[in-house]
Amino acid sequence: MQISSNNFLKYFVIIFFFIYFVFGLLVYKDFGITTDEEFQRFSGFYWLNYVLSFTSFEDIKLLVETKLNSIDGFTLPDPVDFPFYGVIFDLPLALIETLLNIENSKDYFLLRHFCNFLIFFISAIFFFRILRDRFDKNIVILFGLLFYIGSPRIFGDSFFNNKDVVFLSLVTIAIFYGFKLINKFNFKNILLFGIFSAIATSSRIIGIFLPISLLAIIVFGMLDKKIDANQIKKILFLILSYFVFTIIFWPYLWGNPIINFIKAISIFSNYIIDIKFLFNGSYVSSTSLPFTYLPIWILITTPIIIILYFLIGYFLFAKKIFNNLIKMEEKKQNDIWKNLNEKKDFFIFFNFSVIIIFLILSSPVLYNGWRQVYFVNTFIVYLASYGFFQLVTSFKTLKNFKRWFYLITTIFLINIYYEMYKFHPYQSLYFNKLVGKNLEKKFEIDYWGLAGRKALEEILVLKKKDKISIGVASWVPLERSLVLFNSIEKKRVEIVGQNYEEAEYIFLNNITEVNSVLNEKYKIPKNFTKISELTLNNSIVYSIYKNLNF
Repeated sequence: MQISSNNFLKYFVIIFFFIYFVFGLLVYKDFGITTDEEFQRFSGFYWLNYVLSFTSFEDIKLLVETKLNSIDGFTLPDPVDFPFYGVIFDLPLALIETLLNIENSKDYFLLRHFCNFLIFFISAIFFFRILRDRFDKNIVILFGLLFYIGSPRIFGDSFFNNKDVVFLSLVTIAIFYGFKLINKFNFKNILLFGIFSAIATSSRIIGIFLPISLLAIIVFGMLDKKIDANQIKKILFLILSYFVFTIIFWPYLWGNPIINFIKAISIFSNYIIDIKFLFNGSYVSSTSLPFTYLPIWILITTPIIIILYFLIGYFLFAKKIFNNLIKMEEKKQNDIWKNLNEKKDFFIFFNFSVIIIFLILSSPVLYNGWRQVYFVNTFIVYLASYGFFQLVTSFKTLKNFKRWFYLITTIFLINIYYEMYKFHPYQSLYFNKLVGKNLEKKFEIDYWGLAGRKALEEILVLKKKDKISIGVASWVPLERSLVLFNSIEKKRVEIVGQNYEEAEYIFLNNITEVNSVLNEKYKIPKNFTKISELTLNNSIVYSIYKNLNF
């Protein structure tokens, strides 16, 4: 019995996603707590409390208020000060936590991690559908899917990064509905795209680029044609549906939709936070980044095989657009794309190009690598798939070469997934071979503080009874990770900060703020000796020191 290629793709994908989901269920508890998760939880309850104020659900109101008051909001910023971050993810989680009456701190953070994984898992399904919609070769679809999931940093962050990877996932889903709209410009697809681009925007205000870019492409395609009343209705419906659903999904806008929307854009555009950090061996400020910051970070943290195919895909499509422009000038027609597939490719190419050029030229405030722009990874992987597709189609008459081409790509992918396995649960700390040696002297490594969990586990084993005093320059990684331990272990740990004379152990996390070059207080006293360290790719992630006087 022979299996058709379409059936093979269907069965393979079903099995693949089943294995991927089961794997996620098995490992989502392995990750530490990041520095931002407490604030995201606080923000969810803050806005849930606001939404409930318009309802008569008194019992739920009381529960939410109790939860909100139990969070140490005095140490957290006011969510109103960050209007460019929506709560489309955090608010429902706050409601789920309330309804399930989750009291244990470990349980509600693990719930967040599972839901974080779940939304990225769903986005992978939509990315598969994007590839299937665009490419007619199963090998391209399969490899493109493996590229999407096999970006180690994105994969690692997909379990805990409630802001950047959630936004990436929502952008991917919105792109799928953007493709459906390109296929057929009708009211149903307009509504679906309006809803999902609004959901993306209600996660982060920068999501507004999705409807703007697609609308620009639609209007451009109509310039040499007679625009009738029905088309104008559709364009207006697209604009209206997007803004209506953005308001619905974003409670911050409810008080004054237009003014608050403009305010959110303004605060986002002028957001300033001055952080000094290590970049390419030198200390730079987040307010005065070199123009190479973003390209270098993408280049050294994305698997080389994906970078290679991306560059091929990007420049091949750029060449195609250039040739189309020349022909368009000759024919005096607006046919910059020849068919719907080229129109979809242009949508991706245009968005990536405009966003990256804007980010490089405008010198925005970026820090912690390129996590704030992780959403462009969807464009990178799509263009990498396009590059792979172009190479595959060019080898039609070279069957032996094509086999070697598939084999080499497969070997690279196996290596990527092996490294993800080897790095677990620190996939988010991945750097490729281009970064070289002595990584900790060039770039920030564990800026999230994920390794704090493992450090605490080590220290608790070293001393199994009585209290343990731990000195730490940057207290957040340990304090956040402590919520994953039971009540007995929590009581044993006393974090004494920079009071090293009171500390039995010192935890040193190799991030900028704990670098002795910047601050004397981060130097390790002479009466401490290093007893343990975590290394990845021969680079130090953290170190543990013991006080010899104890």
